[in-house]
Amino acid sequence: MTFDADIIIAGTGPAGLMTAEQAAARGLKTIVLEKRERVTDSLMGELVTDKALRFLRVKPSSEYIGNKYTRIIGESLDTGANIIVDRTHLGNSYLLDEDKCQELMRDRAISHGAEFRYRSRVSSVIKEDKQVVGLRYNKDDEVRGPLSVGADGSFSRVSETAGFTHPKWLLSYGYRFKLVGCKDIDPDTAYFYVGKDVGLGYLWLYPRSESEINLGIGRVPSSKHNWERLPPMRDVLRKYMKTHPETQNARIGSVNGGVVPCAGIIPRFTNAGVSLCGNAAGQVSSIVGGGVTTCFHAGIMLAKHAKRMADEGDYSSKSVGRYEKEYRSTKIANNISNTGKGMWAVSKFAMHNDPIAAAELVLGGKLDAKVLNELIQGHAGVSTIMTLVSEFLPMVMKISVGYMKSVAISGV
Repeated sequence: MTFDADIIIAGTGPAGLMTAEQAAARGLKTIVLEKRERVTDSLMGELVTDKALRFLRVKPSSEYIGNKYTRIIGESLDTGANIIVDRTHLGNSYLLDEDKCQELMRDRAISHGAEFRYRSRVSSVIKEDKQVVGLRYNKDDEVRGPLSVGADGSFSRVSETAGFTHPKWLLSYGYRFKLVGCKDIDPDTAYFYVGKDVGLGYLWLYPRSESEINLGIGRVPSSKHNWERLPPMRDVLRKYMKTHPETQNARIGSVNGGVVPCAGIIPRFTNAGVSLCGNAAGQVSSIVGGGVTTCFHAGIMLAKHAKRMADEGDYSSKSVGRYEKEYRSTKIANNISNTGKGMWAVSKFAMHNDPIAAAELVLGGKLDAKVLNELIQGHAGVSTIMTLVSEFLPMVMKISVGYMKSVAISGV
């Protein structure tokens, strides 16, 4: 059989781009299919820690970092109650310039010979003798290779047509404005907001400068009834703009959105000639919305195994499955699995209880900044967990100790 490439990748999110960059750098002939017109059309997460920068191989002082924060504030839009995590407790938190980072990975891949095909919407995998041997796109076009990678997001066509089984999806829907012309912005502070209009999720404000911010919202539908009671996410962002002086005269420079899986890693994401990566595989730390670092990690590992498969000439289910086996043994994968379980607990709790009331309890001073930061960064130890269990026993009994443990390890 004649192949067009050693590896074919569907999607140019952080997982797809990192896989492409790393695979091409290892000498694999790489073809990338993207349904949009350019890599920067897809939404990539922005708030990251040092680990993401190490995976991306960029310095904090480089042009790929849009900002660095010295404190993070969690606040209620309804009551104004808040928690401040300042430089004493906060690890390094950076705002990526997502467009430049996406272009960086694309250019690195191209410099090693990768080919990008835009406006190429994948429709299905190509199977022969129970093995995937390529991808069909734009209805009548196809490209063939011994390894096909589905990095095409939460509604992956590669996953669906390759026959992978997903759990009942729990998804977070995101919407973001890039605002210009803001005033009196503190560029050193990032904000997370909760509120009745937000629902199960949060609104975020990430300053890029003293006059530019990224204003977004992520929301998980706990039930159809609860979702339909909430105002549209775009309206929540516009309401924030109108009711806060720093954004009342701002202009929307661009709008973007995306969908992030919250149920954890799917039961299986490799088979003969095919593998999933990133959101398609559920490789996202759902409680903190952390997908960039986890996707970079998965793409690097997958590319390493793709090179091994090419050297061995073996793309059997067992051979491709070695990537999945190694991936599942990592700390990042363990964290993702636990946060997925935690998010299920949260969603079930929200079906019959008020998650905003629980958030208000936390913001009302029952949890200090040090403990909050331990939870966010994933450094909480047994003593912290036991303190939470004792002080929040009524809530813990409702949503289970397992949820609190999953929150405690959610940082990746």
